[in-house]
Amino acid sequence: MQQTLEAAAPGVERKIDVVEGRPVRPEAPRVWRLDLSRHPDKRLVIDQLIASIDALLTAQVNAILHHPRFQQLEASWRGLLQLTEASATTRAVKIRVLDVSWRELCRDFERAIEFDQSQLFGKVYSDEFGTPGGEPFGLLIGDYYVQHQRAADHPTDDVGTLKAIAAVAAAAFCPFVTSCSPALFGLDSFADLSNTVDLGRSFEGHEFIRWRALREADDARFVGIALPHVLMRQPYGRDPNRVDGFRFAERAGRPGAADYLWGNAAFAFATVVMRAFQQYGWFADIRGAPDDLGGGGLVDDFPGHAFASMGRASPAAAPMDVYLSDRQEKQLSDLGIVPMSRVSYLDACVFYSSQSLHAPKVYDRATASSNARLSAMLQYVLCASRFAHYIKMIGRDKIGSFATAQDFEAHLRDWLRGYCLGNDDASNSFKARYPLREAEVQVRDIVGRPGAFGCVIHLKPHFQLDDVQTSFRLVTELVGPQV
Repeated sequence: MQQTLEAAAPGVERKIDVVEGRPVRPEAPRVWRLDLSRHPDKRLVIDQLIASIDALLTAQVNAILHHPRFQQLEASWRGLLQLTEASATTRAVKIRVLDVSWRELCRDFERAIEFDQSQLFGKVYSDEFGTPGGEPFGLLIGDYYVQHQRAADHPTDDVGTLKAIAAVAAAAFCPFVTSCSPALFGLDSFADLSNTVDLGRSFEGHEFIRWRALREADDARFVGIALPHVLMRQPYGRDPNRVDGFRFAERAGRPGAADYLWGNAAFAFATVVMRAFQQYGWFADIRGAPDDLGGGGLVDDFPGHAFASMGRASPAAAPMDVYLSDRQEKQLSDLGIVPMSRVSYLDACVFYSSQSLHAPKVYDRATASSNARLSAMLQYVLCASRFAHYIKMIGRDKIGSFATAQDFEAHLRDWLRGYCLGNDDASNSFKARYPLREAEVQVRDIVGRPGAFGCVIHLKPHFQLDDVQTSFRLVTELVGPQV
């Protein structure tokens, strides 16, 4: 596609060709000379020339800003900016960045015989969770867009890589949250989701056999996929206060169009998790829109935008590229997706659910099925993982202080009971201090490995917005530095 941009001013003719958003380099430099002696209004001519130059520069800057590769780069940096700003008021949250493309990550697992021989396992588990003095990761955010099968423009094996990442995340008790491509639903853009009646039908095809097998794996509890896109910034408008006088206005099309800077919804989910941890030191309150219009799953750190409608600016809209109905939100949650929805009375976004990729089993008893569904929610996986981190570190530090497994078990049981509260009617702040309703631990000797213990922990946390009671079973090994 080629278009011609003309800079029109009295006495001056100049054309610049733009091919696919890239200015074409002229064959030879040209010098334009203008004789103003014949023009009665010289200032007007100069102003017109400046306006023409601004128009050409505006077209070039728009071509740069809207190039897909540049948009992805800017969206990634702005997503990281949102995380750093969300953690600026506390030292309880630490952010570490690993610059690795999805293709490199896939290649890492393809070269490893087992997932625990990969470079990612070494950085997430071996260097931190499995090392004395290391700091376990609480949440991994992947700025990626996965899909169920290879394509001409997407040659990687996403399902195989997600399976390996899930194993790493489960071993380190550290959930991994990323996003998906619209191609997962057979669509070109998330905006087309609003026209899809039955989102689950396409997942029944034979091309989703490996995807369904991935969802049935227990480790899939540690994987979350958030959608749709979230607006990273408002379009640039004319700024009369610019020092250089450049009157740039970014081209912006209809709502949801590619001209807007859309980013990964995993960043929005991460800000919600970080806010809950800063407020309570706990992760249960990461979904729903509370009556006091604060906390929960409310996404309030990303910019809304007033889209033009019928020649007038509409009220600021929620920062997402598609609005999902309640039915679609429920369908996506059942498919193991973490959908971001609109709060109609706030012009904001919210995560009403936090279902992991894991497909919970369906039992004969409704209570058992509900328990399986709750244990697959990311909010409770995050909560249980937090205790697993502490128990692992206690095991490393205390394992040489006890003669028998029974003594070690009694010590861990007393420690866990310090976080238990049997009163279900207590306030949220009180439950944040005592996040467990019940806790139990079992420690046993590992045959053939003196000084090493096997540990099974049963945790029953207080539940947010859920009436069904369930518990989590965590299994780990406690090994001292000398073993």
